[in-house]
Amino acid sequence: MLAELFRTRAKPSVESFRPNPEVAYAARRRLLALRDDLLAAIPRRPRRGGEPPVFFFDRARQADLEAARNPDREAVDPFAKRIEVEIAALCESVEVRQMARAIPGLRGAIWRGNYAAFDALLAIPDDEIVLVLHPNERWGCRLVVRGIEAVNPFQVLMLDAVSSEGSYLPRLPGRFAAACRSVEPVTPAGVPMLAELPYQPLRPEALQSDGTVPSGFAASDHWLWGWEPLAAAPRLDGERIVLLGEPAFPLKWEVERRFPAMAAEATLVQMLSPFQVAERLSRIAGQPISPAPIRRERATLAKAA
Repeated sequence: MLAELFRTRAKPSVESFRPNPEVAYAARRRLLALRDDLLAAIPRRPRRGGEPPVFFFDRARQADLEAARNPDREAVDPFAKRIEVEIAALCESVEVRQMARAIPGLRGAIWRGNYAAFDALLAIPDDEIVLVLHPNERWGCRLVVRGIEAVNPFQVLMLDAVSSEGSYLPRLPGRFAAACRSVEPVTPAGVPMLAELPYQPLRPEALQSDGTVPSGFAASDHWLWGWEPLAAAPRLDGERIVLLGEPAFPLKWEVERRFPAMAAEATLVQMLSPFQVAERLSRIAGQPISPAPIRRERATLAKAA
């Protein structure tokens, strides 16, 4: 069983990661034109004397104010339709997202235009390795992710990928993983889509000198909140790192996604042995960490009112 659990998979599914460069090349000309038009329409104005922007002289806040006054953004924003088209293309194709990230100045132009959804899509860690470590139990895994925009759907798809390999980790009902993975998922009528997540994701800074993470609210400053983008997980040695701990309260999440038109995926690459986990924890902590798991009782969670 342990030998099965700690084996390394050769590679992710070929079908899932088959490239489609034609779509990206077709989008490149549109994205270049969009960047140039945005930069021409929203010129960068130099600040004088290092003064912070005042509300009505801040373009992003002024745009928010005008959008609030007039719900029809297209009437005040000539780029609204083009942005909507490109967001649909970004959701449909990972190659388009990768092409967009490679265009110099595009993300800066999007940020200055205050197009939050477009910017969030460019921040998604596509085809990146995420290292998941549970310091107290000394288990961990590596996954390659694509199209996962937030921490909560990442935890659901991570558990689905790991538990499908026959591990002892908790597994959520398959409908939750399908809702996080599929394009425009259909919610079965009358079936509640409320998931209770078993782990509290943490930043590496939560690791203590003994190679454990604190329980309860002691590590709340280092929590990765479920709504935060997966890109908030910091990189170390080229891979994003997410630590897991016991939740301080029941983590109930009504399964929903910001971009349901985008397919998402987490593919297991490797299950780590306790010795491999201890080696990674030692590098984070800056001192040797024992591979022995910390035997603790699971915290009794308060019942939701």
